[in-house]
Amino acid sequence: MVRIGSDILREVLETEALPEVWVRFPRQLGDVLFSLPFFINLQRQWNAVAAEKSQSLRWIAVGHDIGASLFADANPAFISECVIESGGQGKPDPWHLLRRWREKRPVAVINLSQSVRLILAAALTRVPIRAGIADNHLQMMYTHPFKYRDLPLHCAQRYAPLLRLLTGTCELQWEALTSDQFGGLRGLEKLKATGWKGGAYVCMAFGTRGDAKRWMPEKETWPKLAKLFLQQGLEVVWLGSPGERALGCELCELSPGSLNLTGLTTIPEAFAIEHAAYGTVAIDTGLAHLSAGAGRPTVTINSHSPEALIQPIGPASVMLSGPMMDIQPGQSRAWSVASPSMLRLPPARVANILHALASERNGSLLSPRNP
Repeated sequence: MVRIGSDILREVLETEALPEVWVRFPRQLGDVLFSLPFFINLQRQWNAVAAEKSQSLRWIAVGHDIGASLFADANPAFISECVIESGGQGKPDPWHLLRRWREKRPVAVINLSQSVRLILAAALTRVPIRAGIADNHLQMMYTHPFKYRDLPLHCAQRYAPLLRLLTGTCELQWEALTSDQFGGLRGLEKLKATGWKGGAYVCMAFGTRGDAKRWMPEKETWPKLAKLFLQQGLEVVWLGSPGERALGCELCELSPGSLNLTGLTTIPEAFAIEHAAYGTVAIDTGLAHLSAGAGRPTVTINSHSPEALIQPIGPASVMLSGPMMDIQPGQSRAWSVASPSMLRLPPARVANILHALASERNGSLLSPRNP
């Protein structure tokens, strides 16, 4: 029978000084956000165990430069250190970890990805608690393996069995993420430098590497939505990655009066901007999950993604699609690369839903002209 991780931790803390818990987060930003309800609940319970022993745990985030970079500016009380993976093709280098862990091994390594190298290094250094996804047939390297892939559950809910193995409880509880945890407040300074007047603003996250997720035709849909918000007295802020900078500049030019920070922020900075926003409209991308995770009104324009499995988590988060059939002749014919239902989603509906979410969060029928 597998022993509860908390019980093992109590024993280990009798002899370990300055104990570390390493967590290897998933590669993609959205998947990192799905893992945070598990992580925050685990962290709270294990910190309490450490406090019983007059100890404090150092939590170390490790991962790819997309997902793990969310923790780059984190409050040290939340994440003590962020390790961006090195090694061949961006994968973690187990030999570097072996050298580091030879002198100071962690009390636990938790692998929330398919990383073979990380758990190999943990097994070789005999880390007392080795927990994580064992879908890659490496159960023997783990003390606490669990199944994650291909389950008919929302991605966040799939971590409940692992929480049970490590704490004895499996109740996942969502909590609003804050800039006090992730930092990134330089993002608001960048927003001011771009011309933000200090009023309420809507973030627009239009870009992704997957063409099928885009809200085509982009140079019509997004500017129409931006103009609606601008006419209603809201400022508009474009956000995205450096690879989306060119399109962001075009959309900004097509929406006079909007502000363009596409490609100019780190992920923590983008989070801080979304955390302070009236709301966010995004396609199915990491910035949608960041906004929802902050508890802000978030409309995600969905294409073919299975909503029941990947919907952004938050009390004011909604995924939208248009009708499944053309309601006007030839409406989707020119953009067959994208999901047709997205093409039939009018900008006015998107704006109205965001206002409804904002009104609900404020507990009143808020006028969109006076946010």
